[in-house]
Amino acid sequence: MGQIILSKAPVLLLAALVFFVGRWLSGRIGRGVENLLNKAPNADPTLSRFFASIVRFFILFAAILGALSIIGINTSGISGMVLGFGVALAFILKDALADAAAGVMLMIFRPYAVGDEVEIGGIKGVVRAVEILATRMKTRDNIEIIVANGKAWGGVIKNHSAMGKRRLDKVFGIGYDADIDLAIKVLTQTAALDNRVYKHPAPWAKVVKLNDSSVDLELRVWCDYNDHRAIKMDIAQPVKTAFDKAGISIPYPHEVIIRRKPNTKKPNVKKPAMV
Repeated sequence: MGQIILSKAPVLLLAALVFFVGRWLSGRIGRGVENLLNKAPNADPTLSRFFASIVRFFILFAAILGALSIIGINTSGISGMVLGFGVALAFILKDALADAAAGVMLMIFRPYAVGDEVEIGGIKGVVRAVEILATRMKTRDNIEIIVANGKAWGGVIKNHSAMGKRRLDKVFGIGYDADIDLAIKVLTQTAALDNRVYKHPAPWAKVVKLNDSSVDLELRVWCDYNDHRAIKMDIAQPVKTAFDKAGISIPYPHEVIIRRKPNTKKPNVKKPAMV
């Protein structure tokens, strides 16, 4: 009995060494993965620990299989069972895994960050959180929107605040009898009076459309992103006041109703002649 134990001692020691080294590596690599994920912007510590635990599990599982193989135990059945379970789990969670992979890409390349106003798949809002599976946004009227990261990364992302400055386009209609050159001058001068509007490039206005009842002028100004919405809401009133002062009319739709009098005359019908 003692001889058998002595003969197997090197194999058992090697198996134990593989197991303990694997366990040490699983802890070391797991902590490294957790620290790496926590360095990502807007990282979630809970999710970082979750993914680190998965890494630790697979390394430890590989170490256990290696130790069992050294001892002489056939691990093909265990490996096949675990592999089959992993394939089934991956098939069930394929959408979630795709969203998680997209979340990692979003954290690495950062097409948007918390506080940015973005449009994802036609949905516009301010980013509240970038999580591993989804991006949380809030609309201007305080509605929360949750978009799967797979749709965000695989679609078109419009980041309205990334460039820092924005161009504001606003259309104003004037009457056909109004002086177009004067209206353009009034528009650009009125816009330039707003301290939030950039002086370079200067405000710009041109005729963009001849409507049924109005000549449409488009005003373009540049401003900081944070002032864009406020200027858009504020600019109409001073323009209306300036137009009134300059005698420039702003048309509005008119409807003309024509009433026809009913025909009360009886038709002149000739009676057939008697034969």
